[in-house]
Amino acid sequence: MTLSKLALTVTEDDINRGLEAALEKVSEGPQGEGLKKIKNPRVELKKGLVVFKCRASMGIMPVPVEAQVRLEPAQGGAALNVTLEKLSMAMMAGNMIAGQVMAQLATAVAGKPGLSVSGTTLTVEVNALAQMRGIKLGGALRTLEVNNRELVLDFE
Repeated sequence: MTLSKLALTVTEDDINRGLEAALEKVSEGPQGEGLKKIKNPRVELKKGLVVFKCRASMGIMPVPVEAQVRLEPAQGGAALNVTLEKLSMAMMAGNMIAGQVMAQLATAVAGKPGLSVSGTTLTVEVNALAQMRGIKLGGALRTLEVNNRELVLDFE
C-alpha cells in the first residue's frame, strides 16, 4: 500500500479509547504487572500540547503523574519530534525526572529502526515505522496541530 495524502483529525476521546485498549492488551504480557499500577490514564489535547495524566500506585497511596508533550514535524516532514516539555510525579517535577525518563526511553529504543532520543526529544522516522507495517509513504508530514481537544495531521 502507498499512502501519498492524508488529512486526519483525532479527538481526545479517540486517543483515550485507544490508550485504554492498548494498556489492557499490554498488561496481559510480560510487563503487565508494572502497567497494572497505572490507574485512570487520560490524554488531554490543549494549547499545542498533548497532556498525559494518570495515577500510579507507588507504595500505599496513588501518586498523580502528568507529562506534557509537544509534537512537531521534523526532518522536512519525514519524522515526528515528540518532546517532553514537563513531567511531574506527586510533588516532584523538573528536569531531573524528565532526564531519567528520557534516559530509560533512549535505552529502550536503542537499535530500533526509526526511533532515536536526543535530550528530551524522541524522534520517530515516520516512513521507517510505516514500512514495518507494509505501508510506503509517498509524502511528508506537513502540519500537525494540537488544539481544542483535537489533533490534526496533514500528510502530503
